Amino acid sequence: MLIPSIDISKGRAVQWRQGREFLLDGGDPFVHMDRFARLGEVAIVDLDAAVGDGDNREIIERLCRRGRCRVGGGIRDRETAIRWLDAGASKVVIGTAATPELLSTLPRDRVIAAVDAWDGEVVDRGWRRRTGDTVEARIERPRPFVSGFLATFVEHEGTGAGL
Repeated sequence: MLIPSIDISKGRAVQWRQGREFLLDGGDPFVHMDRFARLGEVAIVDLDAAVGDGDNREIIERLCRRGRCRVGGGIRDRETAIRWLDAGASKVVIGTAATPELLSTLPRDRVIAAVDAWDGEVVDRGWRRRTGDTVEARIERPRPFVSGFLATFVEHEGTGAGL
């Protein structure tokens, strides 16, 4: 399965190196959406919401009307998850708040848990906080409540150093 992704910050499609350093301005996210939507579902990540620096809600809502999207970034409560599903997201991706308490209140088939790691240790809050958990340990509790997992190995993200 191939799911292209568009990361959005300040209204633009971007790439960050290791979730910390701005690397590339990819321009208008709608141009990428039109190109990627031909492949099927597109992952949309609100980087600003993930790090607690605003959000790109209006743009992402418009992207959801343009094609099939799974949405992630800064979804830390039931209300936000439901708002995205009601706005047309096919699925929501929840990382920091991916607890059984939250996930059990959402439709399992429309939820993915993000398990992001730096050198094998799970990081959350927009990849800024180390949790002390391993990826293997982190997936056990939410497993019954999600349709799948999204893993990002942050130390490689945006570096061109491999998967």
